[in-house]
Amino acid sequence: MNRWLQVAFAAAFINTSYGTLSYSFSVFVTNGAAGGAFGKGTVALAFAAALLVSGVVAIGTGAIADSIGSRRLMAGGAVLGAASLCLFAATRETWQLFLVLPLAMGPAMAATFYEPVYVLMNRWFEAPERPKAYGVLTLMSGVSITIFTPLTQIFVDALGWRGAALLLGGILLMVGIGATALLEEPARTDRPRLRPLAVVRDVVEGVRFTNRTFWAFTVAFFVATAAFNGFVFHNVAQLESRGFDASKVAAAIAITGLVSLPGRFLLPSISTRTSSRVLLTICLCLLAVSALIASAANEWWQVWLYVGLNGVVFGAVYPLRALVTSERFAGPFFGRVIGIQAFFVALGRAVGPAVIAGIGTDRASYETGFRLAAIVLIVAALACYWTMRPARRDPNAP
Repeated sequence: MNRWLQVAFAAAFINTSYGTLSYSFSVFVTNGAAGGAFGKGTVALAFAAALLVSGVVAIGTGAIADSIGSRRLMAGGAVLGAASLCLFAATRETWQLFLVLPLAMGPAMAATFYEPVYVLMNRWFEAPERPKAYGVLTLMSGVSITIFTPLTQIFVDALGWRGAALLLGGILLMVGIGATALLEEPARTDRPRLRPLAVVRDVVEGVRFTNRTFWAFTVAFFVATAAFNGFVFHNVAQLESRGFDASKVAAAIAITGLVSLPGRFLLPSISTRTSSRVLLTICLCLLAVSALIASAANEWWQVWLYVGLNGVVFGAVYPLRALVTSERFAGPFFGRVIGIQAFFVALGRAVGPAVIAGIGTDRASYETGFRLAAIVLIVAALACYWTMRPARRDPNAP
């Protein structure tokens, strides 16, 4: 089957997994959904715990993708993700929320987000074609927030948040199984069966393949991830606290996905001519500016300015991160390396919303949290640029 058609199937999978297991929670955290039943801070912390577990599990899923392939891993993740949404709909007590989201949804995230697909992409495409392929994938995956943020709000308004979670679980199951059935592993893998001890050995080998440059960049990107995911997760609730209607805000945020489409394709694609680390640094700094705008928004034009600026760059951040990493670490260990890095990405996605929630979820506290995120993001962006600078060549070397 044509490689580019495979990219389309993978993008459909990514759109659905991110939409149902991630973007939907910017609506579930509001007062009109699970945030009203358990408290916005409680839902944010439970979701953060799920992200943290997904990062731990991702260390192993990268090794699994290297050994037995990504397709079965992704299909299993879709089934588990659908089950986790159904269990989420059935939660009645806070302890159940902290059981279901980390232990069921967390592993599902690790198996269905970008990392297993990145492993496929590195097998489908050689280095010269890889930036364009990443650009096409992220372009086609860019409508997830546009579809699922307002769709979740519509489901919540019509069915309540529990009914909305059940319906989203059904969508994930159907699309997830259908898309993975159409994917093909482009090459034979090392082992046809999953062996836990072999996975552990593969993870250890992946750690040995890393170096100080990898760890410095990974830590810097972890900090950046925490900062921008902190305010992105809370953007609907934060604007709601400033007097904006949550349903209208969700619809406005959905436009972010459409605005991001050119950047999703162009920024990774032009990395063959402009350094991917430069592009990543610029994107992170612009995200910081968008956080400052959201922190002070009192009029709708400011909301639209936030949506526009955020949308132009946010969709390119993760593929640029993968490109920066693949430029140094592509090869047979790439799944393990990107899986290790995924742990820190997930940790950042968990820490950011939790820190913002810890500062507070009233108007003044959100303002402080968003501005702090902007400052941290600028510092982290500069660190990402510095850590991946080209190594100096020894003039005495042959």
